Amino acid sequence: MGTLIQIATLYYLEDRSQQEIADELGVSRSLVALYLKKARDQGIIRFSIINPQDNLEDLACGIQELAGLHHVVVVPSSHNSSTLTRRSLAGVVARHLEDSLKDGDVIGLGWGRTVAEVINLLAPSRPRLVDVVPLLGESSSGISGSFSQINQMVMNTAHAFNGRAHFLLVPLLVSSNTLRTSLYEDEAVKGVSSLWDRLDYAIMGVGSIVPQDGEVVYIGPENLSMFEQQGAVGDVVVRYFNIQGSYIQTDFHDRLIGIDLPQLTRAKHRIALASGIEKARATVGVLRSGVCTDLFVDEILARAVLEELSSAEKG
Repeated sequence: MGTLIQIATLYYLEDRSQQEIADELGVSRSLVALYLKKARDQGIIRFSIINPQDNLEDLACGIQELAGLHHVVVVPSSHNSSTLTRRSLAGVVARHLEDSLKDGDVIGLGWGRTVAEVINLLAPSRPRLVDVVPLLGESSSGISGSFSQINQMVMNTAHAFNGRAHFLLVPLLVSSNTLRTSLYEDEAVKGVSSLWDRLDYAIMGVGSIVPQDGEVVYIGPENLSMFEQQGAVGDVVVRYFNIQGSYIQTDFHDRLIGIDLPQLTRAKHRIALASGIEKARATVGVLRSGVCTDLFVDEILARAVLEELSSAEKG
């Protein structure tokens, strides 16, 4: 028994070759191989095969159950690059849309880096007669970055599926509620807002109240500070929530051109995307709000979200 344990230790724990072990013990290599087989047969050596995908599925199921979601997908995190993690997440969402969308569907797009990456990675194998609409007006002209150009994202998505693009050629934020009301009377704006009432898919990035590196504060730092003072932790399509999932309504929304919360919650599939542990509280707040039905996140964020949800359930 002692020899079996010694040989098994040298081979499996110290990574010695069978020939090295044979030379050290003064026996033949074939005898070492025989001893290793005996060690396996006698249960001295036991193997476990761990499938990382099982861990991800467990995380997804845990979040799905606690948050009451229809569908949760967790992708592996790249510990060396948030960009690679975001791209991996976007690729999974792109494949999900390619498999799920059907003729006649209406798709609404929010903005964000991950949403923009999803659109860049779309490569459907066949066309779909879908209608694609923005969920928000354009960010101000002083803000640059491809992920802020929501009408461009709409056009690219429609082009990928050979569908129809509908543009919202108005700003996100206007100076008064009177101007906002007037713009909503415009026929072009009415055409888009009417489609918000029959969305099949809403694709939304989760924004955090403390922006991550590279994120643009579309609504301006002063407005973000206002929401933070009122307890906001994150948003989807500029609808802010606190950690308990309560919607924070302010006069700011009287000047906002974009889908309202009742319209958003009527969409059949409300897909939220997030990556990075920095978005844990934002994601939890959004999940508790009930505004999304489907969640796509990376593993590190999923663990933090599940811990927060589980702690609240126990406490």
